[in-house]
Amino acid sequence: MLGSRHQAVVKEIDTARCIGRWHTIGALAARYAKNGPPGQVFSHIISSEARLEEQLLAVAWDPQAHWESEGEYRSTGESTRLQIRYPMHISDDSVISSIASEMTHMAKQAMTSEEEYQFKVVLAKVYFYGGKFDQCRGALDSLATTLSSDHVLSSAYGKQLYMAQMVMLGIYAEMQGKLIAAQELYEKAILEFKNSLSSQSVIVVPRNSSPSGQEELVNWPEEALYRRAMVLLALGDRTGGLRELASYIRQMDGVTPAAFRSFRRVRANRLYMQIVRESIEAGKLSALEVKSSVMSSHRRQMALLKATYGFPRANEAHGEVLHEVDWAAKDWELVLAHSRADSLRLVEVLYESMHLTYNSPRVLRHLVQALIMFGDYHEAGLAFGTYIALVERQLEAFRKAIGAAIDEGATDYSSVFGPNFESVNDILQATITGARLNVVNLSNAHECISLVHFAYDLISDVELRDPGNAIIPEIPVAIKAQLALWKGAAHGVLAQKSREPDNRADHHMAALQLLQQAVEQSPRSFDAHYQLALELAIGARDILAATASAKQAVALDSRRIEAWHLLALLSTSRKDYAKAQQICDVGLRQSEWWSVYCAIKQGGSSTGDGSHLGLDLRPGDNDSDHTSSIGGNLSGDAEAPAESGIAFFELAMTQMAIEGRLRGFDASLKVQSHLFALFGRIHGSAMASGDEAGDVSSAMEVSHIGAETATTLSHLRAGGGNAAGARQLAPSQASGRRSLARSLARSVFSKHGRQHSYNLPSDEADESPASHTRYYSHGGSRPPLPVLATSTDVADAAAAAAPSSQAPHPACDDGSKDGVDGARKIEKSMSGNSTPKYAEQPKRQRSMPHLRQASGDSMIPSPDIPTEAYFDTLGQLSEQGDGTGLSPSGGGGGSGRTNTVANLHSASGVYYTPVPTRLAHQRKLAKRALCAMWLATAASFVALQRMDEASNAISDALAAWPESPEALTMRGQLYMAQQQHLPALNELHAAVSLESNNIRASVSLARVEHLLGRRDVALGLLKNITRAHGWSDPEAWYWLGRLERELALEQASLSNASLQEDVGAMPMMKRALEYTTYALDLETSQPVRSFAALRQ
Repeated sequence: MLGSRHQAVVKEIDTARCIGRWHTIGALAARYAKNGPPGQVFSHIISSEARLEEQLLAVAWDPQAHWESEGEYRSTGESTRLQIRYPMHISDDSVISSIASEMTHMAKQAMTSEEEYQFKVVLAKVYFYGGKFDQCRGALDSLATTLSSDHVLSSAYGKQLYMAQMVMLGIYAEMQGKLIAAQELYEKAILEFKNSLSSQSVIVVPRNSSPSGQEELVNWPEEALYRRAMVLLALGDRTGGLRELASYIRQMDGVTPAAFRSFRRVRANRLYMQIVRESIEAGKLSALEVKSSVMSSHRRQMALLKATYGFPRANEAHGEVLHEVDWAAKDWELVLAHSRADSLRLVEVLYESMHLTYNSPRVLRHLVQALIMFGDYHEAGLAFGTYIALVERQLEAFRKAIGAAIDEGATDYSSVFGPNFESVNDILQATITGARLNVVNLSNAHECISLVHFAYDLISDVELRDPGNAIIPEIPVAIKAQLALWKGAAHGVLAQKSREPDNRADHHMAALQLLQQAVEQSPRSFDAHYQLALELAIGARDILAATASAKQAVALDSRRIEAWHLLALLSTSRKDYAKAQQICDVGLRQSEWWSVYCAIKQGGSSTGDGSHLGLDLRPGDNDSDHTSSIGGNLSGDAEAPAESGIAFFELAMTQMAIEGRLRGFDASLKVQSHLFALFGRIHGSAMASGDEAGDVSSAMEVSHIGAETATTLSHLRAGGGNAAGARQLAPSQASGRRSLARSLARSVFSKHGRQHSYNLPSDEADESPASHTRYYSHGGSRPPLPVLATSTDVADAAAAAAPSSQAPHPACDDGSKDGVDGARKIEKSMSGNSTPKYAEQPKRQRSMPHLRQASGDSMIPSPDIPTEAYFDTLGQLSEQGDGTGLSPSGGGGGSGRTNTVANLHSASGVYYTPVPTRLAHQRKLAKRALCAMWLATAASFVALQRMDEASNAISDALAAWPESPEALTMRGQLYMAQQQHLPALNELHAAVSLESNNIRASVSLARVEHLLGRRDVALGLLKNITRAHGWSDPEAWYWLGRLERELALEQASLSNASLQEDVGAMPMMKRALEYTTYALDLETSQPVRSFAALRQ
C-alpha cells in the first residue's frame, strides 16, 4: 500500500506520461524509487520509456513524404490494393538495442501484475519503433486484450498503454495479411477505450511535440480510429469504411492543435470524397442528399491544406492543392451546386487556394468558371485576363522546350513541363469560356474575336511544332467547332451594331461562314444551330433557312425556350400566325414554369414562387446570405430556373402579341393580367434586390461567418475600429473597381435616408453617350408634379410582392377593360397599402431646352434612391440646404473631388460605373419586361381607339422604367396622332438621346420633322437610318420612299413639266419606287416582334 506522499508522485508520473512531458520523468522516477525495492522496477520501466520517447521526438521525419501515397488504390496484377502506410520507425538500431537490453535485464526482477503489464507493453513499443515486429508480437503474446480497470500506478496512462497494445497487435495482423483480425482488434480497442471515458472526454489528445514542432510518430487512439476505417475499405466494405472514415474525420476536426496530423487528414478526406464521388456516379448515393456534405468536405480540405502548406517557394507546386482545385470544380458540377450561395462557397475555396499556389493558371481557370456561375461577370473577366497573361508566359517556355523534348523521345506532357503547366486542351477550353463570357455577358465582341485568334494561333503553333502528336494530343474537333461558334456569334453581334453597310456585310458573311463551319464540325451542338438560325433571320432575312436551323436546334434540346421563341417569330414572319400560336403552346409546355403559369391562369392556390423548382425567390429576413435567394438556382451554362423563367416570360409575351393578330386586341387584353402576375413570380426577386450589385466581393463580406469577424464587423458599423481593420476584413480583390463611392453606398443611403431624397437620376445604366450628359433639376417654370412616393414605383411594387406567398391571383375576366384594371390592382397590391406620400419630383431635362415644358408630365420617377447613376462631373454631387438633394449647377458644395467625398454623407447620389453582374442584368431585364407589358397594353388600347387609357398605360410604363426610349417613342406617337407635334418632337428627341440606334424613335422623329415642314431634316434622318441600323426596317424605307415621291412631285410642279420629262424629278421617283418596293418586301417577312430581342 502506497503512502500519501508516494500516491502524489504516482499521480504526477501518470499526468506527465499522458501529456508527453518526458523530460520530467527522470526526476519523478527517482522520487518514486525512494519507496524502496517495490519502487525500483516501476522506476526503471518509466525511465526506459522516457528515454525511448525522447529519442522518438528527436527523429527527423517528413509527414508529407511518409504519407504521400496514402489512400491510393494501386493495381497489383489482377487485383487493386488500398495503400495504407505503417507508422514510422527508428533506423538507428543502436538506440533501440540499448533500451531493449536494459529492459531485458529488468525482466528477471519480481513484478506485480500491473508492473508486468506495463513492462511488456513498453518493451513491445521499443521493438515496434525499432522495426522488430516479431519480437514486438512475442512481448504481447501473454497479455489479455481487454482493458483492466484495476490500474493503480497508471490509472489514466494505462488506457493509453492498452490502446498501444491493441494497435501494435492490429498492425502485426495487417502485416500478416489478416485484415479481418486487425479490424476486430481496432474495433474492440476503440469500443473499450470509449467506454472507459466520460461522455465529455476527447478520444484523441495530441501530446507535446518536440521543440522543433515535430509531431509524435504515433498517437495510439488516432492510429486506431484511422486504421479501423482503412482496413474496412481494404476489405471491400465501402459502406462501413466510409462511415468509419467520416467518424475519424469528425473526431479529428476537434483536436488541438488543429494542425495535428493535417497531411494525413488531407489524404483521408481526399479518399472520403473520392469514394463519395464514385458512389454518386454509380447511383448508390443521391447527389442532392450529399451535396452539403461534399461542399463541407471541400471546405475542410482547404482548411487542412492551409494548415499543411505555406506560400510556395519558387518553382514549387503544391500538388495536393492543385488536385483539390480540380476536384472541387468537378464535384460542384456533380452535385448540381449551381445556386448563388453554392457558387460563392466554391469561389471562397478557390480564393483561398490562390494563397497556396504561385501564379497557378489552373486555379484561375476554375475561378473564372466559378465567377461566371456565381454571376459576377466583371470579376470573371479580370480573372480571365490574368489567366491569359500567365498562360502566355508558359507558352513561351513551351515553345522553347517542345522541340528538345520531342528529340529526346518524351511522350508525357506533364513530365516535360511540370504539374502546374496548363495542357493545351485546357487552355483552349478556357479560351472558349472567355470568348463566350465576352460576347454573351460582357458585350465585348471584339475581345471575343481576339481570344479566338489567340486560340487559332496556339493550335497552329502546336500543329507546327508537334505534327505527329508525340507529346500533345490531337486537338479535338469539338474545340475547333466551339471556337468557330463564338467567333461567328461575335461577328453577328458586330454586324447588328455596325452603322456602315460594307462593314456590316463583311461581319455578316464572316458570321455565316463560321457558324456553318461550327455546325459541320459539331452537328449535335444546340448553340451552333441556334446561333446560325438567329444570324440567318437577323442578318440575311432568309426565313426558310433560318427555320430549318431553328428546327434542328429544337430537335437537339427541346427544353431551351429561346429556340422555340425563334421558331415562333419565324412563323409570324411568314404570316402564319396559327402555326406560330401552336409553336408557342408547345414551347411553353417544355418549361418548368408552365405549371406556375397554368395556376395563374386558372386562379389556383399555387403561389407560383418557384418552390416546386427547389427555389426560394423570396428573400428571407433571417437569411444571412441574402444573395442566395436572388435569382434562384443560377448556373453558368446550364439552364437555371430563373433564367429559363425570363425566356418563358418573353415567349409568353410573343404569344400574347400573336393572340392579338389572330383574335383581335380585345382578346390580348384579357390575358395581360395573367402576364402581370407571371412577371411578379419570375422577376420579383430581381426587383426586390434594390440596389444590390450582385458582385462576389459584396457577397463574400455578407456571408463571412465567424464570431470574431461578426463582432468586429458590428464594432466597425457602430463606429469603432479603424480603416485598416476594415480593410483586413474585406476579401482580397485585384480589380480595383470598387470606388470610394461604391464602398460607402450602403452606409450613406440607408433606408432612413432614402425617405427624404427623391431628386435623383434613374438607376438604369444606359450605354448611349447621351446617358452620360443627362441631369435633373427642379424647374422654375412650372410647379413639380404631385406623384405617389410609395405606390407608383414598380420596383418597390415587385419587391413588396415577392415576399408575399398569399398574393391573390387575378381573375380571368371576360372584359378587356376589367382585365387591365386587374393588372393595375396587382400592381397596387404589390406596392403595399401604405398611406400615399406626396413629394416634389424633378422634371426631366430634354435634349432640346426650348421644348422641355411640353413633356414634364411624362416623368414619374422612382422614389427610391438609385446607387448606380451617371453624372456629368463629380461636382454635380453637392449639399443642398436640407442635405437631401442635388444641385445641377454644381454650386454650394464645390465641384472638386475632395469636396464631393467630404459631402458624401449629405449628398443623395454616388458616382461609379455599374459592373456587369447577373443580378444587375436581371434587374435591367425586369424593368424592360414590365415596361414592355404596359406598352403592349397601350398598343392594344391605341388599336381600339381608347386613347386616354393608352396614355395612362404609357405613364405606367415610364413609371416602371423612366428612361425607356420605347415608352417615350410611343408617347411621341400618341402626341402625333393627336396632332400635338411639338410635344411629340420633345418626346422623340429624348428617346433618341437615350438610345441613338433605336429605330422606332428615329423613324418617328423623322415623321414629326416632316409634319413640321422640315422635309430636308426628315430625309437626312431617314437616309442615315436606312444606311445604319434601320437597313431592314420596312417603316423606315416606306417613309423614305414617300418623302422621295413628295419631293419628286414638288420638283415636277415647280418646273411646270410632266414627271416623265423632268430630269431632276424622275430619278427621285425611281428611288421612291425602289424604296417602297423594298419596304413592301421587308414587311411581308416582318415578325410580330423583333428578332434582335433574342440577342439581349
